[in-house]
Amino acid sequence: MKYFNKIAPVVALMASFGTSAMTAEEFSALSPQQALKHSHQWHRTGEATVKVMPDSLEATLPSGEEAAIPLTEEFLLSVAPYINYTHPCTYHVPTGCQGELVEEELHLMIKDMTTGKVVKNEMVTTQKDGFIDIWMPRDGEYQFMFHKGNLMASEVLSTKGDSRTCITTMKLVAM
Repeated sequence: MKYFNKIAPVVALMASFGTSAMTAEEFSALSPQQALKHSHQWHRTGEATVKVMPDSLEATLPSGEEAAIPLTEEFLLSVAPYINYTHPCTYHVPTGCQGELVEEELHLMIKDMTTGKVVKNEMVTTQKDGFIDIWMPRDGEYQFMFHKGNLMASEVLSTKGDSRTCITTMKLVAM
């Protein structure tokens, strides 16, 4: 107990310097994948806003500073399959968007529409925000297919130009 009493204030102090204290310079130094992970820690806290554009992650941090991280090599698609409800969206806001299916397991298959090759065929779990973040090659078109029990959703998604990054149009329906 003596150990806990000594370490608890240190842990609390360290936690206070977590993502909330991040500067624009620190955020900009992150990889896109690291920045997305930090964005999820701000989900619905009101501390920061992060938007996924086709070519960058744009952030307004708790300090009010703004930062952007270029997305040059990969395209981020954030997909929220749904059964009963969704929200209209074009560019994903990982700090605010909320999908219906939270921490639900689904089967995902992605097929490259140009080559016909299946590029992903695996079980995935939606995050606490109801989305699955998928980093894809740029300038392609891919058929996404989700299965959950006897329900299925399928849609061709693009990673070209200014394509949308928030996919909230995949309704799971009976097969």
